[in-house]
Amino acid sequence: MPKSNSTSNSKNTSESFVCEIPLRVTATQARILNARFEAARQMYNALLGEGMRRLKLMRQSRSYTQTREISGTDALRHDERVSLFKQARDTYGFSEFALSRYATQVRHSWLNEHLDAHTVQKLTKRAFNAVSRVAYGKAKKVRFKGKRGLHSVEGKSQGSAIKWKDDQVVWSGISLPVVNDAFKDPVIAYGLTHRVKYVRLVRRVINGKDRFYAQLILEGKPYQKPEHTLGTEVVGLDIGPSTIAYVGETQAALTMFCEPIVRNHQEIRRQQRHIDRQRRANNPDCYDEMGRAIKGKHPVKKSCRMKVSLGALSELFRKEVAYRKTLHGQLANQILSVGVHIKTEKLSYKALQKNFGKSVGVRSPGMFVDMLQRKAASAGGGVYAFNTRTTALSQVCHCGEKQKKPLSQRVHECSCGVFMQRDLYSAYLARFVQDDVLHATEASKAWSGAESLLRTAWRASQQLASGRH
Repeated sequence: MPKSNSTSNSKNTSESFVCEIPLRVTATQARILNARFEAARQMYNALLGEGMRRLKLMRQSRSYTQTREISGTDALRHDERVSLFKQARDTYGFSEFALSRYATQVRHSWLNEHLDAHTVQKLTKRAFNAVSRVAYGKAKKVRFKGKRGLHSVEGKSQGSAIKWKDDQVVWSGISLPVVNDAFKDPVIAYGLTHRVKYVRLVRRVINGKDRFYAQLILEGKPYQKPEHTLGTEVVGLDIGPSTIAYVGETQAALTMFCEPIVRNHQEIRRQQRHIDRQRRANNPDCYDEMGRAIKGKHPVKKSCRMKVSLGALSELFRKEVAYRKTLHGQLANQILSVGVHIKTEKLSYKALQKNFGKSVGVRSPGMFVDMLQRKAASAGGGVYAFNTRTTALSQVCHCGEKQKKPLSQRVHECSCGVFMQRDLYSAYLARFVQDDVLHATEASKAWSGAESLLRTAWRASQQLASGRH
């Protein structure tokens, strides 16, 4: 199914960044906000269900099936194919505008007491984008939000119901001031000097209590702390399941990837085993005499102590996510201090997750690359991913010789005399990749000056490995 042409005339958007501000919310306001979040969740689920229903009806129609038989590469019938798909969408109301009219009908109920028109329009856009991913084959299904599963709502613009006014968030009769001393933060003070595009309200559970934050989407570039300098070198990056190597012209390093998170994750495993013992004690009829789960029986009984343990586990996961984000930011700033133009292999993080599930799940290399790309673009650079199959950096040498190595072999050794740690050498070669092609001549010329740099980084990583937990 081809994409609609409705987005071809979209307006040019300016640069934006997010400034998050904690809010001071009373108990009465928290009850009102939770009721509105619940109404938004039910509205979003209703829109998802209606969107999937219309998509299913459209796909089952004979006209849609016949239109799909027209090849997308047929230039002579391209316009006809696009016109027929548009006709099918119009017939079954598969568009954001048609779904918005359905949202207006749903809103004429008790939901009207909690949700304004602009918030419903943003929920409609969010739901239609999720259904469109299924329609275009980018996702297999949509995810309906469970109880307390919706964590954010936002307005369309600064003039909508959710807006920033007089240093506080105003939403349909309630005013949410910021916490004390929030404006002393230089990041927040810098953000409030920019124009507010729209406001997003975020709800988080911290230590079992609801905390609310305002995310101001502002026009401009984000705040850069004075201690975070930007380099001018071209940086080669090599990301593995548990290590990361980066090499520039004057700096190189090989380090463990989010190693503190791996150590802290052991506490989560202990808590999970504790909860499993509680679940078995509360639901003895769901397990046989050997402790195996009985098919068809689900352990649903939860004691008060088990609920407390589940809350503690949720808090451990929240802390782990926050700590991982901090470590990702520190590592990204460290790499950007060498250079903002970064080259790395185009990895399949789904494949990494299949082969190294627990390690990849704890370290989240995909999230790190997204953060690095966002920071590099904000600094005027970027992350350039090249094809792994055409370059095969872990198998080649700058002399031109190619030798296939197993994953267990962590040292690159060539007949030309090169003897180097495999990840560091791959990161070095990544600097000389252009248009998915390795320029071995340039890498060979620069090797004499880079060999000592890489050996120093290799020696430092060996000292780190011997002293780590």
